[in-house]
Amino acid sequence: MTWLMGGVEPLTMTAVLQTLKPEVYPRVDDDATIILTYPHTQAIIQGSWNWPVGRKDIEIYGKNGYLMAVNDQTMRMRMRADKAEKTLNLDPAPDHVRDPFSYLVAVVRGTEIIEPGNLWSLENALSVAKILDAARLSAREGKTVKLT
Repeated sequence: MTWLMGGVEPLTMTAVLQTLKPEVYPRVDDDATIILTYPHTQAIIQGSWNWPVGRKDIEIYGKNGYLMAVNDQTMRMRMRADKAEKTLNLDPAPDHVRDPFSYLVAVVRGTEIIEPGNLWSLENALSVAKILDAARLSAREGKTVKLT
């Protein structure tokens, strides 16, 4: 979400963690819901090892429509003026950016340069680490945490 927001960090965050399958995951939380608030938007992040199928999707709702990335090559969208939803089929991403390990190899070999603002940038990684640290604090204390 930080990357989608152009590097802007959230104002607050609230996290709820649960262990829903203690017999399978006895020492870890297997379900998390994180709410990030920004001045003019909100993000809800849900992650779980408990779901019956793996998911890597995103839904974005704006003032004039929505966009749903169903997977890495299929998106659905609908704008306010549209009568029906449209499906967009994307070309596969280049091999060297399809997964973080291939991307790391490309960076080490010098065929890919990580620019500030890039999804894989150090700035974004540090922001994500700060948000995850705040999420742990929020879940542990059971309250919303302000990021400074």
